[in-house]
Amino acid sequence: MSAAEASPRLSDSGNGGLLLSVRHINAGIMIRPRSPDVAAPDPEPMSGREREVLSLVAEGFSNKLVAAELGIGERTVKNHLTSIMTKLRAADRTHAVVTAVRLGWLAI
Repeated sequence: MSAAEASPRLSDSGNGGLLLSVRHINAGIMIRPRSPDVAAPDPEPMSGREREVLSLVAEGFSNKLVAAELGIGERTVKNHLTSIMTKLRAADRTHAVVTAVRLGWLAI
């Protein structure tokens, strides 16, 4: 499967619990039921501060802006994001946001 066919998975409570898979193919989007063999992660709970950080990241804030908004250091934001990504088994901050939304921990 090429990078253009990468398949992030979505779950939407508005679709009766049906798990969906989204594919970007040749600048188009295809949505289809997700294969049942893909298990949802069983993450550790996030702290309140981690939820605040992830919420601001979901709004598009950079680490510097998150730090300013919460009155903490930029390095502390990075530490929180590392912890969040570890707990959610996410490869990057976008994956962490998508996973948190899928789990119902974050609404966007």
